[in-house]
Amino acid sequence: MPKLLVGLTSYNDLPYLREILPVLEDIRRNLGAEVVVMDTAWNDEVRDYFKTQYPDFHYLRHEDGNIGFGASYNEILRKFTGFDYFLLVTADVLLNYGAVKKFLNEMEKDKEIAMCAGKLHYWDFEKKIKSEKIDSLGICAAKRHYFYDRGQGEKDIGQYDERLEDFFGLTGAVMLVRIVEHGPFFDSRMWMYKEDIDLSYRMRWLGKKIVMFPEVWGWHARTAGGGSKKAHYVILNSYKNHILMLKNNFSFGFGAVLICKVFAYEFAKAVYMLLLHPSIFFEGMKTLIFTKGQSSRRLVSPKTIMSYFD
Repeated sequence: MPKLLVGLTSYNDLPYLREILPVLEDIRRNLGAEVVVMDTAWNDEVRDYFKTQYPDFHYLRHEDGNIGFGASYNEILRKFTGFDYFLLVTADVLLNYGAVKKFLNEMEKDKEIAMCAGKLHYWDFEKKIKSEKIDSLGICAAKRHYFYDRGQGEKDIGQYDERLEDFFGLTGAVMLVRIVEHGPFFDSRMWMYKEDIDLSYRMRWLGKKIVMFPEVWGWHARTAGGGSKKAHYVILNSYKNHILMLKNNFSFGFGAVLICKVFAYEFAKAVYMLLLHPSIFFEGMKTLIFTKGQSSRRLVSPKTIMSYFD
């Protein structure tokens, strides 16, 4: 049986944990997985809940407190070694056990698959409804480097099934990854948002096989939602991390036409930020000027990378 590590991050989300943890317990018992949770909020109620209800799960707190989304998963992988696969899942995703088991078997049969996921639908948490509305069928990318979740908000009637493999990367809400790479999994400098795009980009540069299966394997409540304070936080981190992702992965080998498209798009975005969110604009410029990119290892041609863009 393959060795599976399940990584979960928690931030004051006990109501969600009560719903999602029974599935993770099934995965632990039936697939022989180790389940690790990183409590980034140092929430004693969450700690006590794991202690009494799920004592076989590994409960962690980092000494530096909330170290961010990507760094938390890096820390889990650093502490727990010797596994074949890593199932990354956020606390607002309700998994389908049967699909997880099937995907694990598919990765065992096809050793070329480095990352995989299934269809992710919306979870109406308040009404406890697992809907047929699409949350993500993979991340797609326009050549100007605009990234989006395919089909988001649409009812899933199989309209994308024939071209399910035409996508760029996987959403960070939930993914299954073969553990073969050395070094940090995510770029720890990306506190939250766009780290999944950066990871997918790096995998594409390495020529790794990323698969989207047609089964629904989870329902996502998308807790990173409304409120002006939260919205500002989302925009800030998304903007900064997008710039860092470009510094890590963009290639001037893409050609003059595409470079001009990207420059025009980023310039228009910068003007928008300067006019409507000036504080975010200046934080983005700090990232652009002072944060050094960590250039991805590149084993395929820029032309091959462009084949994953619309």
